[in-house]
Amino acid sequence: MRLTVFAKTARLIVPALFAALLLSACAAKNAEDEQADMTITVTLRDLHRCSRISPEILVANAPDGTQTFDVRLVEYGDEERFFGGGSWDNDGSGVITEGGLTRHYRGPCPPAGQSRDYAFVVSAMGKDNLQPLAVRLYRFTQE
Repeated sequence: MRLTVFAKTARLIVPALFAALLLSACAAKNAEDEQADMTITVTLRDLHRCSRISPEILVANAPDGTQTFDVRLVEYGDEERFFGGGSWDNDGSGVITEGGLTRHYRGPCPPAGQSRDYAFVVSAMGKDNLQPLAVRLYRFTQE
């Protein structure tokens, strides 16, 4: 008798669990599709080397619901170093103006005669959301 009750319960629960897993997988797929569309372009000039003036950054195809862009400059390699960044309100244009990053920003500045690898990390952030809607890297080498 107990086995029959268990089997009936399982027949009801298993399809519901399968549907829940399928829906969450579809939602994750849609989030990945949105993130795949976002691109960034950085206009680096000599002025930005060893400077507190950040370059212009263009964000295209930001996901729906993006309220702000969180931008950070990092040096990566043997050790990762943070060179500051800032947060920029999404006004729909996708343009983060030159000099717009103000949170302890310092431009790429490798020692003379050496090159270092850097990346601008741009995160599209929604309202009251701690998880980014999309994240993109713009990697470059500075000599």
